[in-house]
Amino acid sequence: MEKANSRLEALNRQIAVPSKTLVGGRPMVIENDENLNYKPKYEWFKWNGWGYKDTQFIIDKNDIILTGSHYTFSNKKMPKFKKWAEDVVKLNTQVKIPVQEDMDIPEPILNEPFIDSIEGNYSRLSFEKKERIMHSHGHTLQEQYRLKYGKFDRVADAVLYPRMQEHVESIVKKANQFNVVLIPYGGGTNVTHALQLDANEERMIVSVDLCRMSQIKWVDKSNMTACIQAGIIGSELDHQLAKYGVCTGHEPDSIEFSALGGWISTRASGMKKNHYGNIEDILVSCKVVTPEGIVEKFNPWPRVSNGPDIHQFILGSEGMFGIITEAILRLRPLAEAREYESLIFPDFDSGAKFMRDLAKNRVFPASVRLVDNLQFQLAYAMKSENKSAWKSFMDSLKKQYLTKVKGIDQNKLCVAR
Repeated sequence: MEKANSRLEALNRQIAVPSKTLVGGRPMVIENDENLNYKPKYEWFKWNGWGYKDTQFIIDKNDIILTGSHYTFSNKKMPKFKKWAEDVVKLNTQVKIPVQEDMDIPEPILNEPFIDSIEGNYSRLSFEKKERIMHSHGHTLQEQYRLKYGKFDRVADAVLYPRMQEHVESIVKKANQFNVVLIPYGGGTNVTHALQLDANEERMIVSVDLCRMSQIKWVDKSNMTACIQAGIIGSELDHQLAKYGVCTGHEPDSIEFSALGGWISTRASGMKKNHYGNIEDILVSCKVVTPEGIVEKFNPWPRVSNGPDIHQFILGSEGMFGIITEAILRLRPLAEAREYESLIFPDFDSGAKFMRDLAKNRVFPASVRLVDNLQFQLAYAMKSENKSAWKSFMDSLKKQYLTKVKGIDQNKLCVAR
């Protein structure tokens, strides 16, 4: 009777959305934390592409506009972009191939003993079609093409969202017991096919999404370290740490969508690595839930003399050994100032020589990259409409100085920035 009452209480807390059910009358979605302010990813992220749902390039007569509200140039006209794309890239803007609005996927494989055994040990369990698709790929060009025009040979059968360490431990233990495949999932920005599923896998595949484990557990400003749950997204991590006057300095291109656990499992590098280091330089220790138990370094010291270092097995392992649930990271004070400058070179060889001299003399700004001529032209073509007469005059003056006075060919120049 006590067990029956416990199950009834659990069912009363569950929300089924939508009312459609699977085999055995199981709800499509079981939400155990309805008061949490978490929207499913497909509500704000494109299920069949990259980026925010409200963000895309559209053609308005001779202008291109980026829709949405997330970027400084959102909803601003780019008057040079369309002509540049047609003339330089040879893009035919008259040809439009509609992106598919749906994708055929098989019914999920259900391991009923496993599903029953983890009841109450998750925040959300979903069999929703879009969630299953979104958790079955990364963001390589091949995977993007399949999202838009094809399909995947295998998709996740369910998506689990744990909210605490104990949830993950229970999920891993029961998956091992009932022979279920688990795929750790952070932000889904992987570009090495690590999230691509085996087409011949006949067992139930469950994607374990860590997005609800996204808290900063503590910040130690004396030792300049912080313990952070692995599901936190990079931009949110920066925002939260800034309240303490600190940062990690890790800034990959995917920072607005990628998660801490993914940085560790992919051995990520950031744009400011010259000053702050890569993720392996920032990581002090991490906690990994494996089928054999929890792997964790208990000595949060800068360096130890013995080895091998267990981190070298975890960094870049792509989730093969277990699920990363939290990490202790090194912190740095927030920069007192941020200055952005660009250096223009007459050709790529000159720019490459400059970069080599920087490396030889170990004179490193926090971030520097060499942009070739095609990338420079793209950035210039994407400049938004300038409504300031003075700024337009100054831009024209700069261009005349570079091309007429300095004799730089705008079709050969490159930029270090």
